[in-house]
Amino acid sequence: MYNSQHSEFILSPLIDLMRYGLSACKGTGDGIESFPLCEYVTQSLFLKLTGAQEQKIKCICWDVATLDYEYRYEFLNKKNYGECSDWNSKNGVYNDLLKVIQKVDNSFEPSQLFGATFLSKTLNEILQIYENSILNIWLKRDFDFYKANHATVISIRQIAQAKQNNAKVYSLFQSSLKDKFEEIVYKHRNRCAHNTLSYQTNKPDLNVIAMKDFEFNSYFFRYTIIILIDCILMSLFKKYLSLQLESI
Repeated sequence: MYNSQHSEFILSPLIDLMRYGLSACKGTGDGIESFPLCEYVTQSLFLKLTGAQEQKIKCICWDVATLDYEYRYEFLNKKNYGECSDWNSKNGVYNDLLKVIQKVDNSFEPSQLFGATFLSKTLNEILQIYENSILNIWLKRDFDFYKANHATVISIRQIAQAKQNNAKVYSLFQSSLKDKFEEIVYKHRNRCAHNTLSYQTNKPDLNVIAMKDFEFNSYFFRYTIIILIDCILMSLFKKYLSLQLESI
């Protein structure tokens, strides 16, 4: 496989970062005295994951722009991905990768990589990490809800399927999962990154807690969505690198 300048970093799975982060908690024990660590650990790990993903997406853009001069012009003059933290940037780079892949292989479709086996393997690996971590003790109620609902919410119909009109413009997630990303990942990322929680009350008001989808506001769903995006982008980048090697 062809190696780009940042390929080693881009192809380093974020699920490993999560695994290492949670493994660091094994020495704390699972007694009540460990519970005060929960928010510090979960928030720190969340920021590490979101930050690494943002840097990965920037590196993907830089590496593609190094080899593809047409993309370089668009990236420098037309695209505005900012910090690569919001939905538009992640979905934009997803489509950028598809576009440069289809330049070489015009028959390629995302469904060739992202089928039921891909999703099941990803979700099962994440669930196994959760089950073997202290998170399912610290956040038992959230974990029970996640375990019962994650496979329904994050279904194969929600990832890498949409094509808008007849143009080759795709969507990383369908509307339901896209909304979950914006509501429980992106908004929380901004709250943590800018420390807006420091001057707010510890808990949302009762009207917010009573909302139908409030139970999805857990780190289990947040981590899963971040890692799923990472797995999709890594798979596409591997495909892009293999096509570059063939064209040499």
